[in-house]
Amino acid sequence: MTSQVWMLLITVIYVLAMMLLSWYIGKKTTKDETEFMVGGREFTPLMTAVGNGSILISGGYLPSIIMYGYMFGMGGMWFYLGWGTGALVAWLCWAGFWRTSGALTPTEWFEYRYGKGGRMAITIVILFASLAILGWQYVGCGDTIGGALGIDPKLAMLLVGVVVTAYVVFGGIWAATATDLIQFSWVFVVQFLVLPVYLIVKYGMPDASVLPENFLSLPFGSIPVVQFVAPSVITFLMMHQSLLNQSPYWARAAGTRSLKSCKKGWMWTVIIAYFTGVVGAFTGCYARQLLPNLESASTAFGSLMGILPIPLAACIMAGLMAATMSTCDIYLVSGVNQLVRDVAQYFLKIRDTKKLLQWAKWGTIIYGLASVAFAIFWKGGLSYLFAFGTGVGAPLFVYYLDSWLLRVGNQKGAIASVAVSMGIVLYWDILTTNSARVNSLWLIFPASLITLVVVSLLTKTDTVAPVDAAKGPDALQTEVLKTLKRGYGNTGAIITRMTRYCSERQLQAASIHKALDSLEKSGYVKRKGQRLIHQLYFSLTEKGEAAAVAHMDAAELKTISNYGVDDQALRFMRWIENGDASMSDISGKYSIYMMELSAISEHLAELGLVQVFGQTRLRARLTNDGRKLLGKAEDS
Repeated sequence: MTSQVWMLLITVIYVLAMMLLSWYIGKKTTKDETEFMVGGREFTPLMTAVGNGSILISGGYLPSIIMYGYMFGMGGMWFYLGWGTGALVAWLCWAGFWRTSGALTPTEWFEYRYGKGGRMAITIVILFASLAILGWQYVGCGDTIGGALGIDPKLAMLLVGVVVTAYVVFGGIWAATATDLIQFSWVFVVQFLVLPVYLIVKYGMPDASVLPENFLSLPFGSIPVVQFVAPSVITFLMMHQSLLNQSPYWARAAGTRSLKSCKKGWMWTVIIAYFTGVVGAFTGCYARQLLPNLESASTAFGSLMGILPIPLAACIMAGLMAATMSTCDIYLVSGVNQLVRDVAQYFLKIRDTKKLLQWAKWGTIIYGLASVAFAIFWKGGLSYLFAFGTGVGAPLFVYYLDSWLLRVGNQKGAIASVAVSMGIVLYWDILTTNSARVNSLWLIFPASLITLVVVSLLTKTDTVAPVDAAKGPDALQTEVLKTLKRGYGNTGAIITRMTRYCSERQLQAASIHKALDSLEKSGYVKRKGQRLIHQLYFSLTEKGEAAAVAHMDAAELKTISNYGVDDQALRFMRWIENGDASMSDISGKYSIYMMELSAISEHLAELGLVQVFGQTRLRARLTNDGRKLLGKAEDS
C-alpha cells in the first residue's frame, strides 16, 4: 500500500476509536458541570503530566522541533526547552498555588485579586487568545495532514476540528484526558523513541564533519542566545513563559487530586519537555545531514517522512493528527470553562446542574466550530491573533507573580496593564512591522509589570470590609468558619468541601477568599503567611472557634471532639468500610458532588484514616487506623 492509503486507513480507525472511547468515557464520568470542567478533581500525577505534555507535543509544534533542529542543530532543542523552563517556573512557583486557590478558572481568582472589572478584561482576552491558538493548531495540522492524505488542507482542518469538538462534547475534560493518554503515548513512542532509534540503527550517529559548525555542540548548537526576534534562546524562554500561564494549564492543575499530585505531575511535565526537546533536535540534525539542500527548513519534517519506511512514516503522520487533537481538546475545554463560569453562572445566575452541563456542551460546539472557521477562512489573520494570544500571556505571568509574591495589584492596575499590553500587540504586531526587528514580548513583559505596580500603588485603597460587629459573621462567613472547624485548613480544601453550598448560591472562589479576608481582618481566622502559598492556609482563632461552635450542631461537635473528623467524613468512612469503593459510585448513589468527595477523602487521607488510589477514577479504602476509629465510633 502507498503511504497515503496507510495514512488514510490509520486515520479512519483512529478517529472512530477516539469517538467511541469519548462517548463511553463521557457516559461514565460526566454527571455535572464540575466534572466536565475539572473532572471532579480526580486526576493523578500521571494524567496531569500526560495532559500537560500533550499540549506541548502538538500538531503545530511537532514539525517545528524538527525544523529548528534542522536550522540550529542541538540548539533547536530550546524551542521545547523554553516551554519546559516555563513549566519549571510554574512547578516551583504557582502550579500548586493554582490548585490550592480552589478556583476552577483563573478568572475566578482574578476577580478576588482585581475585582469584577479585572475579571472581565482578562476573560475577554483569554477567550480570544485560546481561539487564536486553537486556530493556529488547526492550520499547522491541516497543511501537513492535507498533504499526507492528498486532500484540501481546509477539509483536513474541518475533519480534525469536528472530531475534536465532538469528543469534547461527549465527555469534557475526562474525554480529553483519556484520549490524551492514548494520543500522547502514540506520539511519544513513535516520534521520540522509535524514529530516533531507527535513524541511529540505519545511519549511525550524526556526522559532525558534514554538518554546519557547532551543530552538535551543547547546549546551544548554532542558535543565537540573545536575539530580539525569534528564534533565539531568550525569546523562546519569554514566548513559552507567556504561553505556560494560559487557562489550559490552570485547568490541568485545578483538576488534580491534591497539592502533592499537582506538584508531582508538573515535575514530570518538566522532564517530558526536556527529554522531547533534546530528542526532537537530535532528529532534526539527521534531517539536515540526510537532506542538506532543502529550499526551506519548514519542509524538513515532511521531507524526512519521505525517506522513511512507509509504515513508520504513516504512523508518524497519523501521530501528527493525534498530537493536534490532544492539544486542541484542552484549549477547547478551558475556553468553555470560561463560558460556563463567567457567563452562565456569573452573569446569568444559572443554578441547575443539567442546564449548566447543557451550556458546557453547546458552548463547546459553538466555540470549537468558531476556531475551525477562523482557521479555514482567516488563515492570514491567525498570525496576528496568535501574536495577540502570546501577548496576553505576558500580563497573566505578571498577575501570577503579583498574586503569589508582590501582592500590590488592584483592579485599576490590572485593567491598565491589560490595556497597555494589548495596545503594544496591536501596534507592534498588527499595525506595523516592528515585530520583525524586536519581538513584542520584549516590551510587553516589563510594560505590563510596571503598569500594574505603578497604577495600583497610585490608586491603592483598603477594599476589605470587616465583619459587622453588631451582627457577627454572615451566612457565608459562618459556613467558612464551620468548614475550618471540620478540619479543612486551606482555601482549596474549603472551597471544594463547600461545592454544593456554593453551587446552590451561585458562589465562586472569589466570594470565599473575600469572606476569609473579612474574617482575618476582624480576628476570626489567622493566615499562615501573607505571600507565596502560605497565604492560602488558615486556622481559627479563639474568637473564630467560638463563632463556629455557636452555629454547629452539638452532635457534630461531639463527633469532632471524640474522633477528630466531622459527621460527613464519618459517614463516608462507613460507606467504604466493606472494602475498596469507587468514589464515582458513591457520588451517584448518595447524590454528592464528586468534588466534595474528593475533599473529604483527601482530608481523611492526610489524617491516615483512608487510602485513596487508582490511576483513573478515584477509589478509597480504610486504613487500619481508620477501621479502629470507625469501630470506636460504632461502639459508642
